[in-house]
Amino acid sequence: MDSAPPGDIRVADPHAVIEALVRRPFFWRPDRALPLVLVVGRDGGPFDAARRLAAPFEDSLPHATVRAGEHDTLDELVAALAGEHGQLGKPVGGSFLPPPRFPLVQFVLWARRQRDEPSPGVAWPPDPRSRTGQEEFKDRLKDWRRGRYGGDRGRRTAADFLGRAATTWVPVGTLAAWWLGGSSDLVGLIPWALGVLVAVIGTAIQAMLSIRGSFFNGWFGKQPYLTRKRFERLPKYALRIAGASDAEVERLLVHALCQDLRQAYQKWLIPWPSWGRGLYAMLVLDARWSGDVNERFLRTLEETVEETGLLPPLLVLAAVPESFAPGSRPVTAGPLADLPALVTTWRTAARRRVPPLRLMVRAPATPPDDDYRPRLLGSRMRAIGYWCVMALLLIGPVVLLGRIQQDRNAHCGGLSWVERTGGECVGVVNADGPAPGGLFSSKEITELVARIDHNNALAREAGTYVSVVLFGEYSVAQDRNDSAFVGARAELTAVEEYQRGVSGAPRLQVLVANAGTNFQQGRRTAELVSEMAAEDPRVLGVIGFQRSVRGVKEAIGTLHEAKIPMLVTTATADRLGYLPDGAGGSGPGYPSPYVFRLGPSNQRQARLAARFAHDRLLDGVDRPSAVIVQDQTDDDDYTNNLADDYAEEAGAVGITVGDRVAYKDRGTGMDLAVSRACAQGPDLLLYAGRAADFLDFLRYVEGKDCGRAPIKVLAGDDVIKAVANSGAVIGDYRRVRVYYAALASRELWRGGAATPTGFVQSLLDARDPKHPNESDDNLILSYDAAKLFYERVNAAYRGGLPSRGDVLYQISLVSPRDRWNGSSGVISFGAAAHEPEDKAIAILRVNDSGGSEVAVRCGRLATTEPQDTREICRDLDGDAGERTATNAPVAAPSARPPVNPPVNPPVGPVASASTREEAAGPGR
Repeated sequence: MDSAPPGDIRVADPHAVIEALVRRPFFWRPDRALPLVLVVGRDGGPFDAARRLAAPFEDSLPHATVRAGEHDTLDELVAALAGEHGQLGKPVGGSFLPPPRFPLVQFVLWARRQRDEPSPGVAWPPDPRSRTGQEEFKDRLKDWRRGRYGGDRGRRTAADFLGRAATTWVPVGTLAAWWLGGSSDLVGLIPWALGVLVAVIGTAIQAMLSIRGSFFNGWFGKQPYLTRKRFERLPKYALRIAGASDAEVERLLVHALCQDLRQAYQKWLIPWPSWGRGLYAMLVLDARWSGDVNERFLRTLEETVEETGLLPPLLVLAAVPESFAPGSRPVTAGPLADLPALVTTWRTAARRRVPPLRLMVRAPATPPDDDYRPRLLGSRMRAIGYWCVMALLLIGPVVLLGRIQQDRNAHCGGLSWVERTGGECVGVVNADGPAPGGLFSSKEITELVARIDHNNALAREAGTYVSVVLFGEYSVAQDRNDSAFVGARAELTAVEEYQRGVSGAPRLQVLVANAGTNFQQGRRTAELVSEMAAEDPRVLGVIGFQRSVRGVKEAIGTLHEAKIPMLVTTATADRLGYLPDGAGGSGPGYPSPYVFRLGPSNQRQARLAARFAHDRLLDGVDRPSAVIVQDQTDDDDYTNNLADDYAEEAGAVGITVGDRVAYKDRGTGMDLAVSRACAQGPDLLLYAGRAADFLDFLRYVEGKDCGRAPIKVLAGDDVIKAVANSGAVIGDYRRVRVYYAALASRELWRGGAATPTGFVQSLLDARDPKHPNESDDNLILSYDAAKLFYERVNAAYRGGLPSRGDVLYQISLVSPRDRWNGSSGVISFGAAAHEPEDKAIAILRVNDSGGSEVAVRCGRLATTEPQDTREICRDLDGDAGERTATNAPVAAPSARPPVNPPVNPPVGPVASASTREEAAGPGR
């Protein structure tokens, strides 16, 4: 818009002065009063001068010209100006805006016309108190409203009002949806639907009120002429207008005209075309004849404005006779050549609430030239700016909603530390409060997380609390045969149970971090945990990491960089907590000082398994042999590492290991793998696979010719999850005898070798044992991790929040000098690698009823238990490079060529080994 304020008129051209008068100030500045410019002179000079002054602007703003004698009554004059086909309401080309509308004036005119349209048999106009008259006017008002906006013009008007309403209610609906807090998944449709409902209903109601005129009709009760009574129905009020005197109605009509114009230019809080109107309306009036309706209109306009203080946004250029009496009103007067100075003087007077409206000029002998081109760029830019706001308010919320929903979807309902990857929500799902529904496909996991969230709420209410992150894979489907699901359920069960029992200060908050199926998003989840921990000093550590896969290794590396202490539960791959060093990570690596492993390593369980197999399962077999069946999934560090350890440790004790057979990716090729293994005629099958595939493996072994029964299978610790759920099925097999390594089990505590912890005692309760079908290693080690973390935090707590460094130091004190009794046995970390020292580990046997019995156990369950000095348990944690074969020839090679033993080995040695193993019973 033009930057020069219209009040500073320093130009001599009268057209420029008129342009400055009709140009609205900047949007943020208030509107100014406009004068009644009275042009005096002889004959037709005044009207010709007024018309020529207005001519350059006629097509650029709402404009009307009324000549003398055109109308007989003031009603007709107002109808010509603001009726349904009035001049001021016609479209303005190039303005980009709808013309002003005059619902108040048109209602009064309609009510006044009813006086001349009597109904047969009814005294007319009816008494306003007449029931018959009110009903008649009610029907007429309904018909008038129905036909008022008929045709194309009516559709355009309705569309205009709908658009105006939508610019208010679409943003309001957007705010409603945002405030209600849409989340991801189907639950998020509820706030979105409510937001759309608010927008649609609000738009419809406002548009209907505007179209009917009800949006503005309340004004009749606030003005002084023929005031509408409180609670008076509109038909009854119209009946009163129809029967009122001409003088009353004339004042009401002129005042309503001013109000309609004011509404067209008023700066509404809601979007309205008045925002974009850059030029005021203009009226050229020939009022030179005394007593003419034009003169009466001019005087009525002046009087109503002075009486009500309502200054219309209308510049009136009126030709009046020289004898036009100023009356009692002061007037600013002077020749046309002095118009700039007169306007400045008039504006000074206009600073009052209701300034003297008259500004009188004398028409020159030579009429002013009307060849003037207004500068309209500013007003048109204002209109374009209005439409930009309209578009922003209509399209912007839709785009914003889309972006919000996109963000919510990307963050699983707007959670701060969660991201959607594929169909999974990975990250800390309950950092902002209770985890929303629909994040997990398993009902059981959802319920367990909800119980943790309930405990979290109690911890926060207590005021003093610390947070630990439980890092696992929780978006797995509910499948009791899936080791990932069974392990995740056991982890959550144990941690929730321990958390529920914490009642001292500080309380414990558990933040659940989902790293996705198979920990595929372990790195990104760890990054989110690190970012959260950087902002929340209450986050003091991470526990979990149930499986040795690539995602867990990447997560540990990321959390190491963030210097967050970690307690690893059932991830057992050797050197899991080691970080690469050297150029390009080619060096031997070094152990992270922030990683503490609670469970024994693959090397420890493989060494015990090899010794147990040689001493007990294969005792008496002259040349014992074994075949390793392994899951060779690329990113599964556990199975590949365990298979390597099996091969090395079995060779170290004199067991000949044949060609390895492999399957991949959830049991793919298991049938072929078992066939190849059985074809080698081994005395023992070493299973280095996952629990999810174990039942299929046993089924194939049971059904194939793998030698004389019983076929001995020795499996890694992961299969405890399958045994927990399907022990009865395994016990029913007649040709297969199953043994497996256990990192932790309630069975280790039976027999009174050591006094059980309270948690283990609840698992052994003869009447009502807790969690009978849970995976014991996940259950017990997760419980120990939560307990160890909290007790170390308590040791560091001195009335103020400890740091992560304090907690790290306290955990590192759990060493051979200060061992810690856990439900999984004695916990003691090495000084360098933070590996568990002499950790309890066992080989369990599945009996015919599907239960598990301890075949051999090494490592102490309690610090009061004496050191186990048996040969089978000695030096289980020693360096593999310095090991010597136990009970085997010195020359036994560690790497052997493939052998092909007979498919059906002799009965004698097998039977002898079986008998000796049974007689040995469970060891300590």
